[in-house]
Amino acid sequence: MSFLHPWLLGLGLPAVALPVVIHWLTRPRPRRLPISTLRFIQEAIRQRRAVHRLRDLLILGLRTAAVLLLVWAFARPLIGDRPLVSPGEAGEAARVVILDVSQSLAADVRGIQLFERARPAAAGYLAYVPGLRANLVLAGARPRAVFERPSSNLAALREALAEARVRPERIDAQAAITAASDMLAKAAGDAETRLELVIVSDFQRDNWSRVDFSVLPERTRIQLESVAPPETPANLAVLRVGSQGQAELGGAVTLEAEVGNYSPAPRQVRVEFTAGDGVYRAEGLCPPQARTTLTTTAVLQAGGWQTGRARLLNVEDALPEDDARPFVLDVRPGTVYALVTREPASQLASSSYYLERALVPARPRETRGTEKVIRVRPDQLDRDALAAADLVAVDHPGKLSAEHVALLAAFLQRGRSILYVAAEPVDAVNLKQLADAAGPALKMPVEFLPPSGPARKEQRWTFVRANLTPFSLFGDAVSAAVAPLRFNGGLNARPLPGALADDVLAAYGDSTAALVTATCGAATLAVLNADLPASNLPGSPLFVPMVGELVDRLLGGGRREETVFCGETVIVDLPPDAGPAAGLRVVPPEPAAETGALSDEPGGSVWRCPAVGGPGVYRVARGETTCFALAAAIPPEESDLRPLDANAFESGSGPGRPIHFLAHTGREDRRDSWWVWLAVACVACLLVEVLALRLLRT
Repeated sequence: MSFLHPWLLGLGLPAVALPVVIHWLTRPRPRRLPISTLRFIQEAIRQRRAVHRLRDLLILGLRTAAVLLLVWAFARPLIGDRPLVSPGEAGEAARVVILDVSQSLAADVRGIQLFERARPAAAGYLAYVPGLRANLVLAGARPRAVFERPSSNLAALREALAEARVRPERIDAQAAITAASDMLAKAAGDAETRLELVIVSDFQRDNWSRVDFSVLPERTRIQLESVAPPETPANLAVLRVGSQGQAELGGAVTLEAEVGNYSPAPRQVRVEFTAGDGVYRAEGLCPPQARTTLTTTAVLQAGGWQTGRARLLNVEDALPEDDARPFVLDVRPGTVYALVTREPASQLASSSYYLERALVPARPRETRGTEKVIRVRPDQLDRDALAAADLVAVDHPGKLSAEHVALLAAFLQRGRSILYVAAEPVDAVNLKQLADAAGPALKMPVEFLPPSGPARKEQRWTFVRANLTPFSLFGDAVSAAVAPLRFNGGLNARPLPGALADDVLAAYGDSTAALVTATCGAATLAVLNADLPASNLPGSPLFVPMVGELVDRLLGGGRREETVFCGETVIVDLPPDAGPAAGLRVVPPEPAAETGALSDEPGGSVWRCPAVGGPGVYRVARGETTCFALAAAIPPEESDLRPLDANAFESGSGPGRPIHFLAHTGREDRRDSWWVWLAVACVACLLVEVLALRLLRT
C-alpha cells in the first residue's frame, strides 16, 4: 500500500491524540455536598459511574477512530503496486511519452474513442514538475517526435498532444521504442537523473507481441498504460480484396474479399463490390474469431486500370473505418504471349510450333478468346518487344547475350512470369545466367547442366506432384495420363541445397527434374526440361491442358497484390509498358497527400514514396492515361482489437529495467477509491457517537 499524500500522515497522526486530551480536560470534577445520610446517595453514584465509564470509553474510541479515518482519507491510500512513474514526482528526470496513434485507437467503446481516453492519460505525464524534461513521440507506421531530445518546454508538448489525431496506420512499436532509447541515452546525465519511459496504447497482440525493451538504457523505468477496455469490443473488417486470374476486357473475373470476424459469435456478412460501372454482392457466414473469403463474378466492360471498393453492408461495430477497402484491377484486352525463339513460324512440328498451339489452342469461333502470341527473334529482343506481353515464353532461343538475359531478369523482377522450354545444351547456360542476373530473389530448386555422356532415350516421368498445379487438374487419372509419355534428350539437373522440394513438379526415372518452378518476387519462372519434337508429349491428351494450367498459375503468380498500407514506405517497380519516368506523374487520392518521386533505374522506372497517405488509390499517369495504379489501405492487423496479456511484457524488459503495467480504464476504481470509503467510515463514527450520547445520556 502507498499514499498519494504521505506528508499528511506526519501532520495528521498527532491529531489522533486530540480526543484523548479533550476527554482528559473535560472529565467531571468531584464536588462536596452537605447531606445527612449517604447510603442511598452512594448506591446511585456507583450506578451512574458505571454508565459514565462505558459512555466515555465508547465516545473516546469513536472520536479517535473518526480522526484517524479522516487523516487516512486525506492521505489518499493507493492499493496495489506503486507506479514506477508518478506524474507529480519531483527531482531531475528525463521522460519520454509514447502515444499510440494507430488506427485501432479509433475504436468506439460506449460512444468514446479509445484515443480520447489515451490523450488525457498521456497529458498527465506532461504536467509541469520542477526538474522534469520530457518528450512526446506519436507512434504510427513511423515514430514522430515533437523534439529531438527531452525538453523542459512542456507547454509545447501539451499543445502537440492536443493536436494529435488517429492515423490509418499500424504502429511500429519497436521503432518507437528504439527512438525513445536514443533520446533517453542522450539525456541520461548523471546517475541521479531518473530515466522514464511511458507508453500509452491499447497494446494489440499483433503489434506488441515481439517488442524488445532491452534496447533501452539500464535503470530506465518502463510504465505501460493500457486504454484497452476490460472486454474487447466486437469488430468486423474487410482485410483483403483481390481477383482470381487475369482480368480481361468483357470477360468474367472472380472478385474475392477476405472478411475478419473479431467477435465472440458467428456473423452473417454481406460484401458489396463496386468495380468500374458495376455493383456486385457476395454473402456468407463468418465464424467467431476467424476469417472467411467471399467471392462473386464480375464482367468488366472498360479496359485499363480500374478502381474499385469493397464494403460491408449493414454492420455496426467498433471500428467503422475498416468496413471498406479500395482495390485496383488491370483490365487487359486479352492475354498476350511473347514467344522468344529463333525457329520460324512456318516450321511445322517444331518445338515452338507445339508450344504456340498449346498457349493458344484452336477453339470454336464462338468460344475463341482474345489470346495472341507475338513471336520475337532473340536478336530483336528489347523492352518494347516485351512491354505488351503478359507472359514471356522462351523456346530454342540459342545463346542469349548478357544484355538480353538482363532484360529477361528485369521483366521477371517486375512481375512478368517466364515459361522456358529447355532442350539444347545452350539452354543450361542461359538459365544459369538468368539465375545470376535475377540474384537471390530467384530461388531455383535445381541447377540445369548440359548433357554428359549418351543422350537420354525413352525416359519416363516416374514422379509427378499430383496434388499441385498443373497436375491437380487430372485428379486420380494423372498416373494413367503420364504413363504413356516417352522422352528423348533434354538437360541434366542437380538439386541445389536449401531448395524447396515442392518446386520440382515432375522428374524422370534417373531423378533429373522434368518440370520445375521458381519464384522471383511476384513472378514465377517455370522450366520444362523436354525436347518436344523428340517426345510424344505434344500429341498426348495431357499436353494442352497441362500447359494451360501452368500458364494460369504463372499469370496468377505474376499478378502483384496492388495494395500497400497507409503510412508506410513504398518502392514500386513500374510495369515495363509505363516507359521512362520523364512525363509520368503521380496522382494521389487527396491533393495534400505525399506523392514521392519517380526515377529511372537500369531495369525501368521506379516510384518511391516515403509514406503513402490515407486509404485510396494512387495513379501513375502519362498525360490522361493511367499507366499504373496502387491502392493504399488500412493494415489488417489494426482490425483485431484483442490486447496482449500484461504478463507478456515482463520477459522482454531485460535486467535493470523495471516494468509496470497499468490498466488505465480500471485504475481509479482499483487504486484510488479507498479514500471515499474511509470518509464514509469517518461520518459513520460521528453518527454512532451521536446515537451513543442519546442512548447513554445521564
